[in-house]
Amino acid sequence: MSDDCGVTTTEPLAPAGKLIVVSNRLPVTYDVDGDGFRLRSSSGGLASALAGLPRDERFTWVGWVGDVVADAHQAAVREELAAQRLAPVFLTAQEEQLYYKSACNEVIWPLCHYFVSKVDYRPEAWDAYVAVNQLFADAVLAQCEGVEATVWVHDFHLMLLPRLLRMRRPDLAIGFFLHIPFPSSETYRLLPPREAVLQGLLGADHVAFHTSDYALHFRRACLRVLGMPSERDEIEFEGRRVRIGVHPIGPDVGHFQRWLADPATDAQLAELRQSYGKTKLVLGIERLDYSKGVLLKLDAFERFLARNPAHAAEVTLLQVIVPSRLASPEYQQLKSRIEQRVAEINGRYGRPGVVPVHYMHRSVSPAELTALYRFAHLAMVTPMRDGMNLVAQEYVLCQVDDDGMLLLSEFAGAAQVLSGAILVNPWDVERTAQAIEDGLNMRLADRRGRMQAMRRRIEALDCRAWAEGCLDALRRAASKRREDGGVLRVDEATFAAVAQRADGAVRRVLLLDYDGTLREISRRPTLATPTDELLQLLAALAAAPRVQVHVVSGRDRETMGDWLGSLPIWLCAEHGYAARAPGGDWTVREVDLSWMPRVRKVLEQVADDVPHSFVEAKAASLAWHYRLADLDYGTWRARELQNALEQVLANEPAEVLHGNAVIEVRSAAVHKGVYARSVLDSAPVGTFVLAMGDDRTDDDLFKVLPADAVSVRVGARRGQPTTLSVPSPAYARALLHRLVANWT
Repeated sequence: MSDDCGVTTTEPLAPAGKLIVVSNRLPVTYDVDGDGFRLRSSSGGLASALAGLPRDERFTWVGWVGDVVADAHQAAVREELAAQRLAPVFLTAQEEQLYYKSACNEVIWPLCHYFVSKVDYRPEAWDAYVAVNQLFADAVLAQCEGVEATVWVHDFHLMLLPRLLRMRRPDLAIGFFLHIPFPSSETYRLLPPREAVLQGLLGADHVAFHTSDYALHFRRACLRVLGMPSERDEIEFEGRRVRIGVHPIGPDVGHFQRWLADPATDAQLAELRQSYGKTKLVLGIERLDYSKGVLLKLDAFERFLARNPAHAAEVTLLQVIVPSRLASPEYQQLKSRIEQRVAEINGRYGRPGVVPVHYMHRSVSPAELTALYRFAHLAMVTPMRDGMNLVAQEYVLCQVDDDGMLLLSEFAGAAQVLSGAILVNPWDVERTAQAIEDGLNMRLADRRGRMQAMRRRIEALDCRAWAEGCLDALRRAASKRREDGGVLRVDEATFAAVAQRADGAVRRVLLLDYDGTLREISRRPTLATPTDELLQLLAALAAAPRVQVHVVSGRDRETMGDWLGSLPIWLCAEHGYAARAPGGDWTVREVDLSWMPRVRKVLEQVADDVPHSFVEAKAASLAWHYRLADLDYGTWRARELQNALEQVLANEPAEVLHGNAVIEVRSAAVHKGVYARSVLDSAPVGTFVLAMGDDRTDDDLFKVLPADAVSVRVGARRGQPTTLSVPSPAYARALLHRLVANWT
């Protein structure tokens, strides 16, 4: 049985430099042997997936050997593993306890599998998790010192590692694959260090998951926790595009095909036929873990027998439990409960010569496993939650006669790739019991049609093809990032279109929005402070020959002054209500604001109704922000609020604007276009004008620009036609960096 670990159809990208695979465990186990030690190979889905990669001087696998290595053995262990292209990370007993057993297995594992009541978060354990991730970073960087490298990080033990590597080696190609579920944002947000984990993952060029659901949950967590919106397949973080991939893994197809043809499997199959005769076998194979739903499966099988006790002589459930974490009192208790339920069912429905449930608590050989898969009439794979679950796929792959059937939990990742299975909710014991009967009694033609279709799908998901596809996607993402030059690269056509118009101008006037244009939008407005890079950029633009810089924002004047007031630039606050020249005082427009108290009352009522939304009050406008609210509910209430406000303000000198996760009400006599017109009216003939903006409020500015101006929309929103469209604030800043370099 394998552990849980897509395939691209594009031409593969040629590998560059070293490939460094990083996982919590190496594919070896360390054992003390007298005064010495021995290293033995250990199997797993990742080891199988990587078996096809060349193990030459360009390959290294970094990981832990699964136990505390005596100081006296460490040098010898390192030397012996180096010959196999393996690089060990050594952990102390305390690090193993706090990092692995506590932080990984008692916090992240139960949380990601929705067993919130089992989460036991301790700050000292999380400190160890951070420290061990740093140990792994040191080990990886030692392997790629001075060389170009691709680093592929695996699973929940190392979720901080991508960013740790990025901070020290920004040139590395870094990928991350999560082999367990990524939970819904509502569940994920229970994790105390939730920001650090997301930021750690976003250090990668490519973050990949088994299913589209997990990828969606990750994107929504980034939105709810970090305030970072995303596209379906990418998210912008720290000036980089991080690709989000979906790559479902399959079993090692060649491995099972070889065992299906092996005489040892035929011998095991003959024994099963002799032992079970005409009895129909229902097979369950799980590692000992509370997420696998074994007790619910036994409840369903008991209910199946209760409906027709005669089934006890006709159908047998063989439940195989592969030992796992037996040092844990909780897992020992789970094992005892499973064995107790088996005894209860057999005591109630068994009789001499009839044992309805056969129970095995041990590992099984490849020949025995393959024979069981081929012989079983029905496989019950009913985890309460599972990242992928390869048992389901392995069973289908080995059903070469196509006369079996798969009963599969809808909460396993495999449910999204095995459409021919009978899907069940394992908590619904009654329906699961009925599904057992349906699966056993399904017409042979129907079973064969379903099984053949699923086998074709599984063969396409072969784990080695999965590894190649993931690595190809990772390398493409890293290649794109390198083309962007660290920040998003401005292509030559875009730059030429702007620079040509600016050459020879008597004056260059830049009208630049702030939020969403110069600076990424933050969860709360107060968090979008200008970075050192942005301040230096604005200062450089202002110092360039014949350049006037106007930051035209919806921000209040106090914030604008605090953040940008020391720069030699013009500031326009609250969409034109207040303005100031470099070093001067603020001037404000005289407008009718009698509508504000009524509107504020309406907005505050909606903010009370919508959790995580809030009202921002400015001198001449009010804004309701719902960026942190539930995406669907916030969007629905925003549409409802906009309609209500337009009715309230039907005869008032105010207007309603629906921006980026914000509803803003402002004076109708104040907008960015009014300010821009005042600037342009005083500009001499031959002035070059460049305007940048991202939302509805910037359309007012774009409308008043002269015909030869360059207007740039930042982001994907549609509105007033513009000269150019760029994808993000990072791209907008990159364009300005190139312009100022060209002008100085």
